[in-house]
Amino acid sequence: MSPTSDTTTSGTLSPLAADRPLAEINADIRGLFARAEGRLSDAERIRHATLLLEWAAAIRASVVPAA
Repeated sequence: MSPTSDTTTSGTLSPLAADRPLAEINADIRGLFARAEGRLSDAERIRHATLLLEWAAAIRASVVPAA
């Protein structure tokens, strides 16, 4: 997997180009921990890491360069 791609919940690859709003990504992260009751399995840790990469890409895409 390249640093510019993300594995979605369906297992397919999609670009990390902030296709989703930050609030949606945050909700997925919170939901992951809520379902796992705070203890992530190995698969859930991988999903969490993937969501963090997606979140970071969305943050970078939202930054407006200074003049």
